[in-house]
Amino acid sequence: MARAGRKWLPVLLAWLFGTLTVAAQEAVVYGTITDEKTGEPLAGASVSAVEGRVGAVSDAGGCYRLRIQAGRMQLTFQYMGYKTARRDLTVHDSLRCDVRLRTAENELGEVTVTARSEMRRLKESAMPISVIGQRQLQGTASSINDVLARTVGVTVRNTGGMGSASRISVRGLEGKRMGMYVDDAPMSQLSNFVALNDIPTNMIERIEVYKGIVPYKFGGSALGGAVNVVTKEYPPVYFDVSYEIGSFGTHQVSAVMKRTDRRSGLQFGIGGVCTLAKNNYRMALDNLGGRTVERNHDRFGKIMGGMSLKATKWWFDEMKLELVAMKTRQEIQGIDFDVREAYNHSVNYITALTLKRRNFFLDGLDLDFDAGYVAGRYGLRDKAMHRYDWDGRELPPVSAFGGEQNSFPSDGRNRSGELTAKLNMGYTVDMHHTVNLNIYADRTSLHPSDSLMDRALGFRSNFPSRMNTLTVGFSYDLTLFGGRFQNAFTLKSFLFSSDSRSIDTYSVNEPEPVRVSKNYLGFSDALRYKFTDDLMLKASFNSEVRIPTSEELIGNGYSILASPALKPERTTGANVGLLYRRVKADGGLVEVELNGFYNQLEDMIRFTPDMIPTMARYRNFGSVRTKGVELEAKGDVCPLLYLYANGTYQDLRDVRKTIPGTEVENPTHGMRIPNVPYLLANFGAELHRENLFGGRGQNTRLLFDASYVHRYFYDFEMSKYQERRIPTSLTMDAAVEHSFDNDRWTLTLKMRNLAGRRVVSELNRPLPGRYVGFKVRYLFK
Repeated sequence: MARAGRKWLPVLLAWLFGTLTVAAQEAVVYGTITDEKTGEPLAGASVSAVEGRVGAVSDAGGCYRLRIQAGRMQLTFQYMGYKTARRDLTVHDSLRCDVRLRTAENELGEVTVTARSEMRRLKESAMPISVIGQRQLQGTASSINDVLARTVGVTVRNTGGMGSASRISVRGLEGKRMGMYVDDAPMSQLSNFVALNDIPTNMIERIEVYKGIVPYKFGGSALGGAVNVVTKEYPPVYFDVSYEIGSFGTHQVSAVMKRTDRRSGLQFGIGGVCTLAKNNYRMALDNLGGRTVERNHDRFGKIMGGMSLKATKWWFDEMKLELVAMKTRQEIQGIDFDVREAYNHSVNYITALTLKRRNFFLDGLDLDFDAGYVAGRYGLRDKAMHRYDWDGRELPPVSAFGGEQNSFPSDGRNRSGELTAKLNMGYTVDMHHTVNLNIYADRTSLHPSDSLMDRALGFRSNFPSRMNTLTVGFSYDLTLFGGRFQNAFTLKSFLFSSDSRSIDTYSVNEPEPVRVSKNYLGFSDALRYKFTDDLMLKASFNSEVRIPTSEELIGNGYSILASPALKPERTTGANVGLLYRRVKADGGLVEVELNGFYNQLEDMIRFTPDMIPTMARYRNFGSVRTKGVELEAKGDVCPLLYLYANGTYQDLRDVRKTIPGTEVENPTHGMRIPNVPYLLANFGAELHRENLFGGRGQNTRLLFDASYVHRYFYDFEMSKYQERRIPTSLTMDAAVEHSFDNDRWTLTLKMRNLAGRRVVSELNRPLPGRYVGFKVRYLFK
């Protein structure tokens, strides 16, 4: 077999590079067409080449895609009411060409032209949103978490180095309240095994951060907002590979290859990511009196691989099938004790289908359908027969059956399955009115198995459970006054049911079956009004519901108990903001945004220990009030320099007058919610210059970022002298990036935490110190 593999390897490589060479004879020019002053996308603009014999029309987002023969040519861009623009290009393979059209000086009198494509234009969103675009992502200096952490109103809290648990917070609402999406599809149960940070930034087109209101097209339920990662659209031939090596034994390799057949329109893709890290940095532990130790059991390894097949010339405009597999092994770092053997492990398989069709049996009706299934095997392996303290002294295990942590050993061999489906149908009635229907369904089943834990506890603690959710949303969009006024209203119905078992102090040995079925309603409304082309007002109001996740409602079958009486969280809030956005004559952008927000969160869900040893469950905490303000300014100072700065103040308070279930006065009434930062600020600069060292086709970027988080208390602030607090942090990052051969090769040297400061975002969980990394990337397109 080995000889056969060696025999066929040259043939395979020859075929690969042969297809790249043949395909390179055809190229694709793609990009966006926008208004020069407002930056709004222009739908229905025409693009033509080769004396008009080859053409295309921009879609609702202003995007166009034009297949041409490689060589020199002139493209012509035309749109009613705008001056014609022309671009002379030399195209070898595929090229992006973005164009800003200038309005014509002469009015067209009373002539009115209405086209269906114009009616479907996606206007500038009325929702509070931050968009992280190509400027922040086109380089290789940052991960997703790094970029999100520098976004106004967003906090990312980690427990350690590469692969550690992280929580994304928007305006103080974090964790499971945040909706996580990839290409508008909810991650749902998959977020327990894969993080947004696992996606390489060179595969991302943009990141959308929605605050307060989640767009109806996403489906599902979320309260704090949503983070949507939009992956790139690839040209017919694309090959991208990168390798990064860094401090603390960090290695990451990512690769993606896309190949499109010109005649059939079929696109085949394959790619993967492999991440390894020792995470062996030194940390000072408060529980050891500030003693410094080395993280000696925190190795992390993850490998992900997948393939996709997409058809664009069949009856559907897009039909895509994706298959993904991933495997993770993560050691558990001890803090109170020197854990030496325990680790978490998981293997997951994902199948996803996407169908898209414009004018679905009716002009103006668009169909978007997604379905997916995730099958997983996971568990905690903790069977050590000895424990050790940080002085190396041998201690007995937590149980006669072994174990280094908690109060029981574990040999988890759990299975999970999740089936999701999302249907989104939008209909443009006319140029003023649009309606949309979104249906999202999710079925989750858990099958835990841990015979070792059962023997140690003396009773069966693992049992199967199921949960079903159905969210139906109907929205209506109104556009008036030539697009100056927009309003989006959404009404949602949330239905969920569960089938689990409830363990309490009186039924440990015989858990009772529990079935739950509930229904709730929620709504939101967002509007925007443009005073001028550069200045606009945004306002939104929402009364939303978040359905508990499967882990919150039915537990995980072993360490987290079911909570059948758990109520969904509900928030009532408002946001008012001003946005000034001006496109400069040289193409640069200046943007200033101010937002004020207020939220009342009812039946807040928190993770709490249970009366049963080693167990915990989620409970409703009560009411929390949030209010705050955000300010951000960014722009191109000159063609070479880009600056940004932002600040956030968010005040979360306990507004419960009495302790839940009693008439006793609440001693923490009016106090700030603990373990949530309330004062944040960021600043950054980018200096970029083409051909800084001479030659052609080169680009150099110097990047600097600084982040500040004011200290906050881990517990309710009963006294300003209490010691359990998260200290103030000021961190600075820098990077140098140089690309050459027209961005085919990119070299990046980056440093995080330049000053090597001690940073803690979770109590007694120090983060890595100074990190130095080098990355090389090769891109063929």
